[in-house]
Amino acid sequence: MSVISGNPGTNITNQFRSNVLKIALFATGLSGIVAEYVLSTLATYFLGDSVFQWTMIVSIMLFSMGLGSRVSQVFEHNLLHKFIYVEFTLSILSAFAALVAYTAAAYTMYTGLIIYTFSISIGLLIGLEIPLVIRLNHEFEELKVNVSSVMEKDYYGSLLGGVFFAFIGLPYLGLTYTPFVLGITNFLVALLLLSVLWSSIAESAKKRLITLSGIVAVVLISGLVLAKPIIFHGEQRRYKDKVIFEQQSRYQKIVITQWKDDYWLYINGNQQLS
Repeated sequence: MSVISGNPGTNITNQFRSNVLKIALFATGLSGIVAEYVLSTLATYFLGDSVFQWTMIVSIMLFSMGLGSRVSQVFEHNLLHKFIYVEFTLSILSAFAALVAYTAAAYTMYTGLIIYTFSISIGLLIGLEIPLVIRLNHEFEELKVNVSSVMEKDYYGSLLGGVFFAFIGLPYLGLTYTPFVLGITNFLVALLLLSVLWSSIAESAKKRLITLSGIVAVVLISGLVLAKPIIFHGEQRRYKDKVIFEQQSRYQKIVITQWKDDYWLYINGNQQLS
């Protein structure tokens, strides 16, 4: 028997809330797969050996997602609150992954450790999302429909995320602004759930969630404004000569430096020719 049977008005409301949860998971599926691609590209750029880095980053993130799914078992109450907290945290981590990596590369030799730490942390949080949404959606749909529809939306979002990264994110927004698209996506998911499911949120948590959303918004806007100069500073610190051109194409990161009358071409951080 369907979980949403009963009063027609209630059925419509429940179906609407269920659809909102699925839209949220579609968006987070998109954000999650692009986060994997961003971190893999960062690892390739800073550490080299693209096949190894892509393989390890994606594998570690998938393993971390499994751990996140297991951790979700410990959450017993206020699941909606927990999901919104996860989205706020993901919005910050996803948005600032590249900025932190570039800054670290300018001052430390442990850029790889930082990138892999981000991959584990983001993977854990992504792994929390699907179990939490399935449990939240349980009151609106019967089990077989609930599980299949939730997983379906997540996978569809992953496809769109791959298309976005390949054709728009990397070639046009680069590693400067693509991470902020992810952060804003997760932030908007949290705001959507806050607005639509406001009545389901405990009174004691409403003020806290509103305050937190304001803080996250300020942090994201500040990072977005400062992203380009921070990344350029990190880029400049990697090279002994003045960087006069840098651009991320869909194939590689291109940098040209100048020393007196000499110009040097670098691809993915590797010197090519003068």
